[in-house]
Amino acid sequence: MRRIAAASLLCAFFLAVSVARTAVTTNGAGVGASVEVRESLNLDSGKLPSQSPADVLPSGGVIVLGPDPYSWRVWPGGKIEFSFDNSHTWEQQKSGVTTDLNAGSAPSSKVCWVVGKAGTVLLTTDRGKHWKKLSSPTKEDVEGVDAQDAKHASIWTVAHKHSFETNDGGATWTANAVR
Repeated sequence: MRRIAAASLLCAFFLAVSVARTAVTTNGAGVGASVEVRESLNLDSGKLPSQSPADVLPSGGVIVLGPDPYSWRVWPGGKIEFSFDNSHTWEQQKSGVTTDLNAGSAPSSKVCWVVGKAGTVLLTTDRGKHWKKLSSPTKEDVEGVDAQDAKHASIWTVAHKHSFETNDGGATWTANAVR
């Protein structure tokens, strides 16, 4: 009976993760344990969202899920890692920045947007071989990003005080009305 309950709970968790498409920050509380579950299981089936609350690592980093089997991890100090095998192995990449990185969105196997402190916005279109620091519409800490592709993305600051979007890969940004 306990196994059935545990299996049901685990299925509900993965269903919730696959439905949610939310960017998260590194200050989430109590969600690190579920990351261990995700990494210990081989999730080869189904497309996962670019981020969920379960992707915050206990040590301050965030997992950015792309289409299977690709994912990135972003960390304080500008550290970025890439996995090509469902998060089993990680390779460090050169971000070109030293600011803390907070969140990311990977709409394809080659494209990943990453945001962080002091308005940091990074973009790769080649699986992280090269990261480009984009001009930012704000100097505030950027808390989240949601990207559709290499040209279209939205970013927002802490507590959603300010929100911006780009349709040209970050060359220009438009401020969104805040509710």
